[in-house]
Amino acid sequence: MKKIIYLLFLLQAGLLAAQTETLVTVNGKKVTVNPNALSTADNGLTTDNGNLQLGGELTKSTVLTTTPTSTLALTGLQTGVETNNIVTVDANGILTTTLKQSLTSDDLGNHTATEHLNISNKHIQNIQTAFINNGLEVLDRTTSNTKYFSLNKDNGLFSIWNSGTSSNALSIDETNNNTSFASTISFPNIDDIKIALAGSSNGARISYYGLIISNASGQKGVADSGQFNWSNYSGPSGSQKEIMRLTFTGVGLGTTAPTNAMHVKAVDNPIILEGLTTSPAATNVKLVVGADGIIKKSMFPKTYKTTSLAPGESYSVTLQVNLPITSFLVMTGNECGRTALNSFRSYNNTLSFLGGQGRNIPFTATVLNDDGSSLKLEAEGVVYCQDGGGSSQFDFTITKAGAVITITNNGNVNKGYTVVQNGI
Repeated sequence: MKKIIYLLFLLQAGLLAAQTETLVTVNGKKVTVNPNALSTADNGLTTDNGNLQLGGELTKSTVLTTTPTSTLALTGLQTGVETNNIVTVDANGILTTTLKQSLTSDDLGNHTATEHLNISNKHIQNIQTAFINNGLEVLDRTTSNTKYFSLNKDNGLFSIWNSGTSSNALSIDETNNNTSFASTISFPNIDDIKIALAGSSNGARISYYGLIISNASGQKGVADSGQFNWSNYSGPSGSQKEIMRLTFTGVGLGTTAPTNAMHVKAVDNPIILEGLTTSPAATNVKLVVGADGIIKKSMFPKTYKTTSLAPGESYSVTLQVNLPITSFLVMTGNECGRTALNSFRSYNNTLSFLGGQGRNIPFTATVLNDDGSSLKLEAEGVVYCQDGGGSSQFDFTITKAGAVITITNNGNVNKGYTVVQNGI
């Protein structure tokens, strides 16, 4: 090929010199050439005033063979435009022109990127499946804000990462689907349903108005009042019946205005307690209901004790509650292990002796005054005791004046008395 080019060069030079030249071929033969006699050329060559020039129609298939050391280059090419075709070469090395838009054989899938791919604000469309090994970062549209959110999966935990707080805003555990939120969930439109349980035949949902499950609903009442209502809609024609209300004061059942921590109201029998067990514990207290309907602990039985009284000595105890009608017991004993027990009922200050005995001897009562507020109790014939107690050792006098009960020891040895008020 180089020899042909050299020959063409000599021919060109000969034409320019306008003289006959003797050339030596590769076989050593001498050839005399008159350049001026060259008047025709073909297969991509033309003549012009004796000059042999590149250019013209190829009349047959032509091959230019290059090697790694003998290459073919074209310099000075001009910049094309968007509508130009592209020169391509097929498997046989034949050059052709191809429309740029028809080149669809490039498969990005068989490329390994060594640099970042800049899409230049263009879209990536028709992706069937995207596989992300590390994370997907979503930047802010406001470019001055460099903080971002990212999607990532680490050790079985799928998370939305917030670079502003350096923490996961949301995480989902792949083993149990548990979802964790790092902060309070807020909803911009307060009137819409916030959470709906998909596929629920009961229509369970949480909205601004409250929690609705089947025929029951819980909803916030008056704004900023601390009020929350539970209602039932299973009545006739789905009519609403409020069954519970929570307020700043307490819980209301059957009432819209609870006045205590728990306020239960009904026309009849507002409370039923089933399955209660009995208890023998002496420390148990009774529950009582006041005229206002409030349940309270009963203060009864209430126990009062006197000091040790010498014969003829008196001692007064003051009842914590002076009920118009009340009952109480008076008890004492001796060192022989014997007990004296008497039962009384009073109406205001009038005392009524209900019965009693000292060891095995019944007591008798004698009214000492007109209004019946003072009684003398005697149990004559009691067996003597080693503490010195004689047959009258348990005798005493009891007097009631308002809330004050006075005990006088009428026996022959020191005695201490216990008064137990049982209420009505």
